[in-house]
Amino acid sequence: MIRLTFILATALVASGCDIPTQYSSGAAYLAKSQPIPDRLQPRVQHTVVDGEVVASEVETVSTDTLVRHAASIEPLLQLPARIGLARIDKGKLTTIPRAEQSLWQEMGSRHRALGSLAALDPFVTRYAVQTVLPSDRRALRRDASDLITAIRVGAARQHLDAVLIYEVGARQPGEQGLGRVHVLGDVPLPAQPIENEGIARAFLMDVRNGYPYGVASVSVSLEEIEQGFWDDSPRDRQGIEAKAKVTGALIPEIETMLGALTTQMRVRMAQAK
Repeated sequence: MIRLTFILATALVASGCDIPTQYSSGAAYLAKSQPIPDRLQPRVQHTVVDGEVVASEVETVSTDTLVRHAASIEPLLQLPARIGLARIDKGKLTTIPRAEQSLWQEMGSRHRALGSLAALDPFVTRYAVQTVLPSDRRALRRDASDLITAIRVGAARQHLDAVLIYEVGARQPGEQGLGRVHVLGDVPLPAQPIENEGIARAFLMDVRNGYPYGVASVSVSLEEIEQGFWDDSPRDRQGIEAKAKVTGALIPEIETMLGALTTQMRVRMAQAK
């Protein structure tokens, strides 16, 4: 299991554009809105009974209530923290290959006091979901098979404060060696089309309440890597090289995101004094 410590330099604040990071208060956000009653909102549902369409009124939660529930969340992350590292490949949580481990360890050598970084173990994650939610109850939950839910449960079992989830893939379906990104969404299109384009996306979230602290993404050309790497053999050195290259390009974007986040944390702490 990879385990390292690192410190985040304050100079890693992005310039020229806004970095998608967040450390704002849900209570402060909702204080600016008008209070609304938490009531159900009726809607008409049509069903077929004995060959005839029957209209019935069904109570549902209003959009305003959903918005308030979504906003009602507070950042819990404090530094130093225990941060998990979850790798998604082709829609599944996987172990971190040695080539990528070395990249994270190099990042750790550059930054030493943000906290400890521990790889999320896929076996521990599966076992945690099975033990906290037996199969009879898992069948009743739509989110029980959701990978992000499983990652949060597994990270909680490892007593992690936050988890950095990253996914490596390709934009074009023909690039079989990397596969498409399935979970964290696509990344912005580059200014110029890239053939054999590798993409990666990362998402930092709080384990305890799902608070989204920030995202990072990257697009990188894999033109110089021979076509043989699209062979999806586990022993394919070029396939490993391609994924490591994309991960290596993602890490500086993550560092920039974390720099912007820590700046926001310092500002909020200063305002609270």
